[in-house]
Amino acid sequence: MGDELLSGDTVNTNASDIGARCRQLGITLDRVITVRDRIEEISAAIRQSADADVCFVSGGLGPTSDDRTAEAVAHAAGVELLRDEAALARIEAKFAAMGYEMPAMNRKQADFPATATIVPNPIGTAEGFMVSVPAAGGCPVYVMPGVPREMRRMFDSEIAPALAQRFELVPTPRRIYRALGRGESSLARAIEPIVEQARQLPGLESLFVHYRATSPQVLVVLEAEPTPDSTVDVHAALRELDARILDAMEPAIYGIGDATLADRVVDALGRAGLRISTAESCTAGGLGATITAVPGSSAVFDGGIISYANAVKTGLLGVDPQVLETHGAVSEPVARAMAEGARKATGTDLSVSITGIAGPGGGSAEKPVGTVHIDVFDGETHLHKKLKLRGNRGNVRHCSHQWALKLVWDRLCARGLASVLSSPNSQEPLS
Repeated sequence: MGDELLSGDTVNTNASDIGARCRQLGITLDRVITVRDRIEEISAAIRQSADADVCFVSGGLGPTSDDRTAEAVAHAAGVELLRDEAALARIEAKFAAMGYEMPAMNRKQADFPATATIVPNPIGTAEGFMVSVPAAGGCPVYVMPGVPREMRRMFDSEIAPALAQRFELVPTPRRIYRALGRGESSLARAIEPIVEQARQLPGLESLFVHYRATSPQVLVVLEAEPTPDSTVDVHAALRELDARILDAMEPAIYGIGDATLADRVVDALGRAGLRISTAESCTAGGLGATITAVPGSSAVFDGGIISYANAVKTGLLGVDPQVLETHGAVSEPVARAMAEGARKATGTDLSVSITGIAGPGGGSAEKPVGTVHIDVFDGETHLHKKLKLRGNRGNVRHCSHQWALKLVWDRLCARGLASVLSSPNSQEPLS
């Protein structure tokens, strides 16, 4: 909650984080309410949870005048705020450990509704709490700080175990299929008949399919809610659909489960004992940053050459000036030469190059903004892709390095060094 969420100053990532954690526990999150930093509005939103089994609140536990959540929850519960001296001592100790004297305004962080149970904050000064609100039908309200990393840590270490003790939770079995290269409608046409037929199978009567478009990728999520009297292993029943789903999603499919494309590429390269390098123009290091964001990437990634200017393409990558003159920097011949040059310069097993026009200017009738050439070279074979991407500069760059990873993945699969059915550090696909 907070004015900054409604004004657009801050993106509400806490809502998605809480939703994901609820799903993993087996809790259905049926609505999200965002309100301003107003006591009456916060209190009213909490009272609306009368039909819920549990309510989560994040934000507004800081020391400043616009942090009013504790007061609002006390108002909703019909109790007063009381200062907890033990909590105050813990906050003071945290400041002392950081080498600071606690400002007086932080004392308010030790004020809680009279009936609240305090929830520790392992990494911040804003401790959370749980209180039952009579006006909300006695619904337990868990209040957490708005700082994302503090909220996540508190939920995982303190609240999730409490919920598991309080409720009999059964996560809904699900299967996630990841694709890059086909749109939602194309995938839906291929998958819907399979899903419709699968609903006739034992254990899959309540099978639902969800499509998550995250340009340039699409996630297809299958969920099946077990019936109370079912003896069918629904997880196994879902896995039985893999062969048909994978066939329907070719050639875009690259994996099953939670692992990202970058995770899978790094894992496959590591298992094969291969190293990779990059040559980037319009993405200016974005591909290298995506690869190295994966833990353990140092075992497979040697480095990259950002060849934004033609002089760098010729000087460091060895691109023939005549090729640049004849075909232009954004072309298949130049992309191929860049990949060859990066592999030679770094001595890696594979290299991947990206050259394109990210915009908003620089395009032409022949090569409009969004024209991108990608090339993967492993010393024997070039795998090339010409893209015509849409969207703003950021989207063109993002899609370019995601497509580059997909081409690397495709080349590894063609060599028998990667598989859709494998997951990083796991014998079974994640689901």
